[in-house]
Amino acid sequence: MRCIEKINEMVQQVLKLADEEGKLTGFCIGNTAKIESSGVYFTPIRKTPIMVAGGVIVYSEKQAIDIAKSLDGKVQYILVDAEKKIPEAKSLSGDPANIERAVRESIQKSTLWIYKGNDLSVEAVDTLLTYLTRDFIQGIGGAKIAILGAGNLGAKLALRLVERGAHVTITRRKKERLDTIVQALNYIKPEYTTSMITGTTSNRKAAKNAEILIGATRGHPVITPDIVRNLAEKAIIVDVGKGTLFPEAISLAEEMDVDIYRLDISAAFEGLISSLWATEDIVKRRLGRRQLHDACLVSGGLIGRENEIVVDNVWNPARVYGIADGRGDFVRHLSKEQMARIEKLKNLIEAH
Repeated sequence: MRCIEKINEMVQQVLKLADEEGKLTGFCIGNTAKIESSGVYFTPIRKTPIMVAGGVIVYSEKQAIDIAKSLDGKVQYILVDAEKKIPEAKSLSGDPANIERAVRESIQKSTLWIYKGNDLSVEAVDTLLTYLTRDFIQGIGGAKIAILGAGNLGAKLALRLVERGAHVTITRRKKERLDTIVQALNYIKPEYTTSMITGTTSNRKAAKNAEILIGATRGHPVITPDIVRNLAEKAIIVDVGKGTLFPEAISLAEEMDVDIYRLDISAAFEGLISSLWATEDIVKRRLGRRQLHDACLVSGGLIGRENEIVVDNVWNPARVYGIADGRGDFVRHLSKEQMARIEKLKNLIEAH
């Protein structure tokens, strides 16, 4: 199976790079329903300060199982996309495909980490736009944004951006479904967010005078030269669906000095790995409660019982955060007795 041979080749590169740089090893198994895809797609090897990771996008449960079994024990971590994007026809059971479960049942040696691919994309787009609008007085707030394609990814992006005060228009071919999505998103957004999400079945109408245009379809072109021509001056285009612009639209955008950005999850992926590693470290090494002399300590995110002292690490405390109120928060106004207990613990920590 050529796919497995390619996996093994990539794993060897990952192991070599990780060994040279003293990093963890990982491999990502993503999934997609991208309509023109017929085989697996390999993503670039990514290096973060913590991990070197290869990656592959699959289109069936069987592919995920075969790949997971070939990876098990060769890399320290297997990361699997928990989102259910594969159609029923590509699952083994006839139910919607669940590659998370398939991979979970297929590995015994490597550690499993879970992520959500679309959420990673949303984070990447949001942080990119934050950087690109850094010189705007209001940032993204007040900007007119058009998102062409109101699927799962497009809808999540719309909610994220309207929460920041942008005026967002989303598109979808079927008006009834579009209206439902628009209504739901406007219900979900914060009560005091005055900007709204609107919807239209016309990509051209949505994009007219838009300052930011996001192509969020499943890789098929929807952004035409006419749409580019009617954008606001110095508009920003982000191709999230990878292939959402017609070639003529790309050429026109270049002539008009309109910048086009392709979705790049590198920064978001680095943040994901850091978060997963930190969570594992906290849960395994810092979460807990214990008695230290006459002090009851708690750390790592457990809800503190009333009058327990919250520290950074019950097994090796270095910082004292406060006294738990027993309801998931800190006591805001400490009594003299409570302040004395904290001071006593701090002195004990310093002595060790």
